[in-house]
Amino acid sequence: MTSMPCLPEPARTSFLGDTRAVSAIEFAFVTPVLLLFLVAAFDCGRLVYASERVEAVANQIAEMIAETPPSTSATTSGDGLVASTDILSFYNSAPFIFPDVLTQATQQSVAWNTLLQLDLSNIKFIATPSGCTSSCTYTPKVVWNYGATSSLRTCNSTITAAADNSPSSPSTLPTDSFGPTSLLVVDVHYTWSPTFGAAYFTPVTFARSVYLNPRYVPNVEATGGNGVNICS
Repeated sequence: MTSMPCLPEPARTSFLGDTRAVSAIEFAFVTPVLLLFLVAAFDCGRLVYASERVEAVANQIAEMIAETPPSTSATTSGDGLVASTDILSFYNSAPFIFPDVLTQATQQSVAWNTLLQLDLSNIKFIATPSGCTSSCTYTPKVVWNYGATSSLRTCNSTITAAADNSPSSPSTLPTDSFGPTSLLVVDVHYTWSPTFGAAYFTPVTFARSVYLNPRYVPNVEATGGNGVNICS
């Protein structure tokens, strides 16, 4: 059996001291970790963006309804009147405020309002005793609503006061919202799914509710039709 000749001392020293491939080996080990952090950062950014956009959807739609001016066509003098077609337009403005929902809906082959669900309602407070100006007790009553989810504030439902920091519920309103004028409520729910790692991470559902008094009138009435329900 013939053994391989030993390398000369200068060659052996050069070989053992050669570190040119070390950085490549280190990079091979580090790259998967860096890619994992990059992917996680990307989805975290999308998560923060989605949270901000859901808040914007609720706020902007509530603001649009709150801008309703006084109308001579309203049942009660001095009230505003919003057409059901306008309510539908406000509702359908949601994907323009939050465009990413259209991308997500296309990828999942569903309608955008399956992922981004909205419920709009107007609640009027009935003062007791009638005509009181102080020490009144206010009972909330749904005047009209639009939506189809389990969070919709339905006609003739009992709504009670809850602490201002309580989670949103169709059967409660923040205590500070009770008063002599009506209250416009926009409830938004959005189901967010990660772009990467969907097989390992479950979707996250955001819930946001905005409570806003009308700007120019004590109450905003609505016309029926187009899915808008007028409560008796």
